[in-house]
Amino acid sequence: MKDDFATRVGKAGRDSLFAQVTQRLAVAIVSGALPAGALVPNEEDLRAEISASRTAYREAVRFLAGKGLIEARPRRGTRVAPRDVWHLLDPDVLRWSLASAADENFIRDLFELRALVEPGCAKIAALRRTSGQLARIEAALEGMIETPPYTEAAMRHDLAFHDALFEASGNAAIAALKDVVATTLLWSLRMQRMQPIEHFVVPLSDHRRLAEAIRRQDGETAEQLSRILVADALRATLAAFRRAGAPGRARAESREFAAE
Repeated sequence: MKDDFATRVGKAGRDSLFAQVTQRLAVAIVSGALPAGALVPNEEDLRAEISASRTAYREAVRFLAGKGLIEARPRRGTRVAPRDVWHLLDPDVLRWSLASAADENFIRDLFELRALVEPGCAKIAALRRTSGQLARIEAALEGMIETPPYTEAAMRHDLAFHDALFEASGNAAIAALKDVVATTLLWSLRMQRMQPIEHFVVPLSDHRRLAEAIRRQDGETAEQLSRILVADALRATLAAFRRAGAPGRARAESREFAAE
């Protein structure tokens, strides 16, 4: 079963000690407040900010070690791991990084990954999709059309559209990357939510054209349209990031995103 921060918080409650300790340590690590090699604060150190029990602390440390953020070695103590061993594409690590340490280079890296994965996914989804999978894609598109842009509901329909594309590809290896795309996409959409509604006209039209290409099983057109969607999304995200006054205000606007 998938073991992630959202799942555990959902079981224990967002204000659980585990959630508080995990959030506090993770954000300190990915933001650089705790650099690589630094000793991880113990439960006594954290008590100035939160009520950290020994059990919650140990569970949080094990959880973050499993994501590559922390390493414990004999005679060295529990320390922050080097960034190159972090599980950077783990949805939790990715969400914390976007919310606390995003910069333009990191944003470009993520969208380059999307540009490598999504167009090919769209192409084979067009060729392989079933009628049921097409229905999911079209239902998500209809939700995007009927819902006011940049609302939480609209974002969920957008996520459902892309999730349905990954499912329709019929490729388990590609589908394994869908959480990376979903996390990046949701953060990107939330960065853009202060935009005028008319800015959503073009991407909505491209989503509609992509769904039509998949309906026709036109793989080449689907691939091209997906490439356009990703490129346009990168431009819109960087523009929103800059308007937010990166990194300060952009990070402030992402605080809730980190805790989800």
